[in-house]
Amino acid sequence: MLAYADNTIRFGYAPGSSDASGAMRYRYRLEGFEHDWSDWQGETQKEYTNLPEGRYRFRVQAKNIYEQLSSEASYAFRVQPPWYRSWWAYGIYALGLILLLYGIVKQRTRAYQERNRQLEATVQARTRDLHERNNELRQTLEQLQKTQKQLLVQEKLASLGALTAGIAHEIKNPLNFINNFSDLAIELIQDLAEELEKAGSALPSESREIVEELLNDLVTNSQKINQHGRRADSIVKGMLMHSRGKAGERQITDVNALLEEYVNLAYHGMRAQDTSFNITIHQEYDHDIKPFPVVPQDLSRALLNILNNACYATHQKFSDRKASGNAGGESPGLWVQTKDRGKRMEIRIRDNGAGIPKEIRDKIFNPFFTTKPTGEGTGLGLSMTHEIIVQEHHGSITVNTEAGQYSEFVIELPKE
Repeated sequence: MLAYADNTIRFGYAPGSSDASGAMRYRYRLEGFEHDWSDWQGETQKEYTNLPEGRYRFRVQAKNIYEQLSSEASYAFRVQPPWYRSWWAYGIYALGLILLLYGIVKQRTRAYQERNRQLEATVQARTRDLHERNNELRQTLEQLQKTQKQLLVQEKLASLGALTAGIAHEIKNPLNFINNFSDLAIELIQDLAEELEKAGSALPSESREIVEELLNDLVTNSQKINQHGRRADSIVKGMLMHSRGKAGERQITDVNALLEEYVNLAYHGMRAQDTSFNITIHQEYDHDIKPFPVVPQDLSRALLNILNNACYATHQKFSDRKASGNAGGESPGLWVQTKDRGKRMEIRIRDNGAGIPKEIRDKIFNPFFTTKPTGEGTGLGLSMTHEIIVQEHHGSITVNTEAGQYSEFVIELPKE
């Protein structure tokens, strides 16, 4: 340990054998003062002056002409600080500073405390005011966003309404003529066939066969014209329903009762079209769900589209199985379930029909996309359903399905 006044120190070093001293090289390093080793040199002493206070370790190492390194020698020491940086000097400084600060703090504490109380009261009042204004702004923004979405939907529907009104004006009348004259042509051909039958043997047999064949072709062509004309007519009607410019009025509605009513309507509608249709319906309604505002005419149309598709899919699947003689032990089934999800109502409609193949799942809500045979579907049902649920009622609709096994539509409707 060295006093601060004696902070100059000299180190001497030499090899163990005096015969080798001239051929030796040395390097040294003072830890705490130097970061790196010195270069190799032949000097055998090193002096340090004006070392600051602190702990040090002098390290030295030798190397002979064969580049062999000796073991390292070291010496640790400490230089004490000057008296004005000693612990007792700092204690005196601290005591004096404490006494000075104590006087200042004691004088100003009361003023600061009073000022802090005033500032806290001001901050609390302004914070309450900001929270209230923030809530008002957030509510206003939410209302503006809802209004903007409604305006966009209404503008879109109004544009589509104008378009379809023009389509109805330009296409509806020609379609009516096509359908009416195709019906009339069938009747005239039937009358002509009757007159030909009355004529009997007035025509040669060969000519008679040619005329009958031509009449049959005319009947078939007229029926095809009538069939496709009526399909075009149904597409036009679907477009008119799909693009109504004015949204319906919301009414407080028991959605459970509405859904149950349209489950029965879908079932009896399919039975009316095909008396061989039959399905087991499983219904589970959450009666904790209270009536809430919806557009009942539109919502019922959306639900009926999904229910009709479910009945159609199960009927087709099991009819095909029956025709192929592979009915199996499974029977057609329709599962309808509702659940209360707090601020939302969940509706699940599941069938054990043919399911939806993976490659077309992203297209099922596109307008005019259908998997039904020509003449049996317009491709607008699920498109209208998606628009009614998502855009008009601000809900959501998702599909869970597995090809050949089942399809399940999950609808969520907000209650407010």
